Amino acid sequence: MSAVNKVVEFSKYRNKHSRDSKYPLQSEGSFFGKGLTDETMMELAKRFSNPSSEMEHRNRCLFLVMSTTGMRAKEVVSLRFSNILKAPSGETLVSYIRKGGKLSYSVISDKVLNSLKAYHSLFDSNSDYFFLSCPGRNRAPRRPLTTRGLQKIVNSWNVLTCLGKKIHPHALRHCLAQKLMDTGGGHICSIVLKHSSPTVTSKFYLRAYADPNRYLNWNQD
Repeated sequence: MSAVNKVVEFSKYRNKHSRDSKYPLQSEGSFFGKGLTDETMMELAKRFSNPSSEMEHRNRCLFLVMSTTGMRAKEVVSLRFSNILKAPSGETLVSYIRKGGKLSYSVISDKVLNSLKAYHSLFDSNSDYFFLSCPGRNRAPRRPLTTRGLQKIVNSWNVLTCLGKKIHPHALRHCLAQKLMDTGGGHICSIVLKHSSPTVTSKFYLRAYADPNRYLNWNQD
């Protein structure tokens, strides 16, 4: 194979370099590469775009909530309709208790809210929780979704992370964080993730490289 066509995967190169080279590696975020590619996110968005069954509607809502809020699994399953608020600036918010036991707020878009309403309209339920278990074959009553149940659902989507690992709930948080870090910077990313500062966020999601071609337009060919 020509050397021009022999391209090595970044993760494999770094693993080999860290073992064999006397030169130290450039620092990067410890969660770098643990999210999903844009292609995978678009694939999932398309897959969940036209739900019909209760399970498909729940998948769509889970994907939308997790990919737009960056919440942890425990926070996602704790969400309640009674905690939806209207911000003074007009955004729709949902309050929840985040890691560390602190009260936090995340923006819920109209798309997410309408999807949740469509999901709950499929069954007669007075539950305050966003996400519920499905009755299944034994017709068991619906109960608030657990973190274990959420893990199984996300695993069943059967896609891989950038590092080739099976998808898990936290991979969606990593994915959102990396996208915000790349496009909005550490400040907006730290606010969405509820980190104490952009410095903390950079510690997790700073890339070891950047593509200047996204911002330069000197060459028109």
